[in-house]
Amino acid sequence: MEPKSYPLTYYIDRFYFKKISFGCSNSWAAIRSIRICLILKIKVSLNFLELVQKNGFSVFPDFSNYVVISSWKNDKDREKFLQTNKVINSVIKKCSERIEIKIDPYESKGSWDKLNPFKNNSEYNNERILIITRARVKFKKIIDFFINTSKASNSIKHHEGAHFYKGVGELPIIEQATISIWENEEKMKFYAYNNSDHMKVIMKARKRKWYSEELFVRCNIIHMKNFND
Repeated sequence: MEPKSYPLTYYIDRFYFKKISFGCSNSWAAIRSIRICLILKIKVSLNFLELVQKNGFSVFPDFSNYVVISSWKNDKDREKFLQTNKVINSVIKKCSERIEIKIDPYESKGSWDKLNPFKNNSEYNNERILIITRARVKFKKIIDFFINTSKASNSIKHHEGAHFYKGVGELPIIEQATISIWENEEKMKFYAYNNSDHMKVIMKARKRKWYSEELFVRCNIIHMKNFND
């Protein structure tokens, strides 16, 4: 008999640290973020964690911006951790801006480090959606990938229905991810299947085999909180 499974609760947390002086706040953020990863990964209630930096398809990471993608057994465990853990509390106090997005993945394809952590029994609720894409670029394909993707990544920012877009990554260029928020699924699909720049990149990626691993996730947005408002 297979063990009984329970629905998970998924979150995206974005932390921004002001660049007070060269390397100052950035170094603090980088060191603290590594500690967050180590602490979160040993939490029994945490099922998945990835910490990524904003770099927007650039070789230069932005140490002032961090995004944490996580899944928990329930909201209660997450809230307890946020209230009691000293490291995460020091990060929350130090950051200049904090945004929390609770998501409900309803469709996913592919893998992240050989697993799909977003398998979830849900359906589209006909409202705003958040899209996560992630790809591991083959080392010998990096230059070709970088040359061909910048135009497509810029086109999404000005497309009708796109409310938010950021390029992020675990490693600059090699391990890339994007997070975007759309007015609805229809607007997202129209961009994905009709924008010429985007379609060219998709076709080149398949033909030239840029990626060793890919993941695409569609999520309902349960709530979005800006704690600095």
